[in-house]
Amino acid sequence: MQNENIESILKKAAAKEEGTYLLYKNAADKMTDLQTKSTLNTFAEEERKHKQIIENFNAEMLENLKVETVETSRQGITEFLTDTDEGLGEHPDFKDVLVYAAKREKKAFEFYSNMSEHVEDADLKKLFGWLAKEETKHKENIEALFWDVMYRE
Repeated sequence: MQNENIESILKKAAAKEEGTYLLYKNAADKMTDLQTKSTLNTFAEEERKHKQIIENFNAEMLENLKVETVETSRQGITEFLTDTDEGLGEHPDFKDVLVYAAKREKKAFEFYSNMSEHVEDADLKKLFGWLAKEETKHKENIEALFWDVMYRE
């Protein structure tokens, strides 16, 4: 981390949030089921909020940010399924989107955890730690939705 300045680290983080926002937004636009569309739009809005928090970062703001922790007793889909680096393809179904999204959230968690361990600035450590917890919450929510969809059919 010593070779990167704070501005470039925050730009990288904001770009990751923007990419995930676009994933959810584009997937929502392709869906015909209104519940699915609504869920994906909700996920998109969460990512847009993260990007805004990163772009408008200040230390005082962190004091007001709280993360609900999500406890899980099940193995997540990201631990079992193959990587989705090739993307979603032309006509993904909702399950495809959820698997891809969960894996992306896991990668985001790993990125923010790594950042929080390697930056020296205490406020940035706190920001990246908060974002890592948020991404864990997102991954767990997506995985719960995935299992709900699997058992619904």
